[in-house]
Amino acid sequence: MAISVERIMMKYVVFLLSITSGFVQAELQIKLVQPELLLQQISASELGIQPVINENERQYGSLITEMLKAKQYEALLDELTIKLQSQLKAEQVSSAMAYLVAQLALQQQKYSLAKRYFSQAIKDRPDYGKAHHGLGLAYLKQQDYKEANRHLSKALQLGIKDAQLYSYLGYGYIQSNNFHSAVVAYQQAKLFSPNDQQLNQSLLYAYSQAGQSDAALSLLSQMLTNKPNSSSLWLHRANAFLQKKAQTKDYPLIISSLETAIRLGETGPENIALTAQLQMQYGSISRAIKLYQQIWHQHNNPQLVLDAIEYLVSVHQLVEAENWLNEIKLPPSLNNEHTSQLFYLRGKVSQQQEKWLIAETAFDNALNENSINGDALLAAAQVKRELGESHQAQMLLLRASNLETVRLSALTEHADLMMSLGRYAKALDFLQQALSFAPHESTLIENVQTLQRLVNQSES
Repeated sequence: MAISVERIMMKYVVFLLSITSGFVQAELQIKLVQPELLLQQISASELGIQPVINENERQYGSLITEMLKAKQYEALLDELTIKLQSQLKAEQVSSAMAYLVAQLALQQQKYSLAKRYFSQAIKDRPDYGKAHHGLGLAYLKQQDYKEANRHLSKALQLGIKDAQLYSYLGYGYIQSNNFHSAVVAYQQAKLFSPNDQQLNQSLLYAYSQAGQSDAALSLLSQMLTNKPNSSSLWLHRANAFLQKKAQTKDYPLIISSLETAIRLGETGPENIALTAQLQMQYGSISRAIKLYQQIWHQHNNPQLVLDAIEYLVSVHQLVEAENWLNEIKLPPSLNNEHTSQLFYLRGKVSQQQEKWLIAETAFDNALNENSINGDALLAAAQVKRELGESHQAQMLLLRASNLETVRLSALTEHADLMMSLGRYAKALDFLQQALSFAPHESTLIENVQTLQRLVNQSES
């Protein structure tokens, strides 16, 4: 029984489309501002801690009190370190004095010195909770989050429980990507300081990163009542709805929250791009185009814009894509790769409109800008076939088959060209090469087997 060549080519074309039309825009996420790590100021009350300074250190009492009162922290640190090094041995420094020097060093961002004296205080008094607290903060500032969390947790065990300690612990957990523990830490901090707006911001961020969108929305309802014009809060609201999208499918709420943030001053290109992408897919294409134009002109990120135009082409929104392409002006700073992609997209619009000669010129321009633009090589070959220029199409496909990103598509396209010319053995050779790169693709396996039988029949 004869094998239908048309049936082979139809199955082949289905396979070809499946590997060449899967354009998906890069997944974008809302960019949120991380919580800040804020240091408290040193105060004279630190002298009243237990344990107390020893007899040898009492001579420095008035000096410490006066310089702390005058907020001469840097000068006091220098004075004390010199005096302690010259007049006292390390083992003679009390835990109280070591703690004070460490606090001063921490305030002056001398974290290694702070760690040294906090550690000395702990060595003398292992149950010194405030020294563990300070040492944990010094480790936080040096981005050693494992050690920071260890000492901060030890301070909790020793009874140092306040909003500051819990917030530092929450910050350390966030930096360690332990977001659920960060939520617990910030919730505990709020019990001590329920009206602290900085804590609310930190807890909100932890909720967002932990995926606790309902909790984030509940907190946001309170915060937006107090600060309705905060663009960052509207970004958090959008993020919470974005996390819930699998259940709600309520993209208008996401879009409206993002648009409000932009209206209130949000300028981050990532967030504007996400807004544009959602507008493109679920809202207004004209609004999306305006947002992408803002990215193109203000943020020097042409790739996001080109990806968006490619999405329009892939969903056959040709009028919008063509209008947008006509409006785009080439900035002098645009590199060859992006310029090539821009010409390629213009060619794709013309190709889908069956304006073959215009498409041919556009693809030629794309390849002049970037000779290894694989998509342009494939598209140019398809146009050459439509114009009956099979030899030139073959040359383009051979070039494309040397590029890893489009090799499989080039080989299968070349096989299709050979079948259309009746050169089944050559078509089989190209399909077998393609199969070596996609050995588990069932449609390709079936096409190779079917074409093999056709070649065998023609040779018998």
